[in-house]
Amino acid sequence: MGTSHEIWDYQLDALTPHFRVLRYDWRGHGATDAPPGAYTLEQFDADAIAVMDALGLAKVHWVGISTGGMIGQGLGIHHNDRLLSLSLCNTTSQATPWYRDWVAERQAVVRTGGMGPVWEMTKALWFTDAYVTAADARYQHIQRVFEATPVPGYLGGTSAVADLAYQQDLHKISAPTLLIAAGADPVTPLEQSHAIRDQIDDVEFHVIEGQRHFSNVEVPETFNAMLLPFLMRVAGL
Repeated sequence: MGTSHEIWDYQLDALTPHFRVLRYDWRGHGATDAPPGAYTLEQFDADAIAVMDALGLAKVHWVGISTGGMIGQGLGIHHNDRLLSLSLCNTTSQATPWYRDWVAERQAVVRTGGMGPVWEMTKALWFTDAYVTAADARYQHIQRVFEATPVPGYLGGTSAVADLAYQQDLHKISAPTLLIAAGADPVTPLEQSHAIRDQIDDVEFHVIEGQRHFSNVEVPETFNAMLLPFLMRVAGL
């Protein structure tokens, strides 16, 4: 939570020569409205299907990181007929007590201090210490996106992911699946990716060692070198 479609800026050059790429801001984030109240993952899934329907997209290659990976799991479980493939990156299928406490702590801070203090609590979970210290243009870009997130959207979205419980239904996913994990991700640790891998039959699994939660931003070349060949293969390109 706290991102927008711009989180994928660093994959566009790799993907657009081969695919038509659609990025959208889910509810409460980016340029999408941020209604008050708790959101649900079911709403996020319905929103994704509504976007596809509005654009006349019968099936898609879904690529999601973090929350986008949770939405992808929901699509794979409940709307598998709409997927050509599924790429789940740095995500989890089950909210743990630590994760729920992590969400509650950030919700308390954002209610009183806004998004700035929450960024200070989050940056070292998303990026390696060296990358935070270097604070290059990509890092600053993501910080701006995070801090611009509407508070109601952040509260609503984090409420949704705190209720995540897909682990027992992952066996229903039949679309060809790519799973990318980060070896040092404190938000969605590697063992949680192992748990997803073990429940899906048709899965390709990669680990980016030493990376934290948003490896697609910090090391896009490495990330893209895992994502693009999978998509090319399943698309028959």
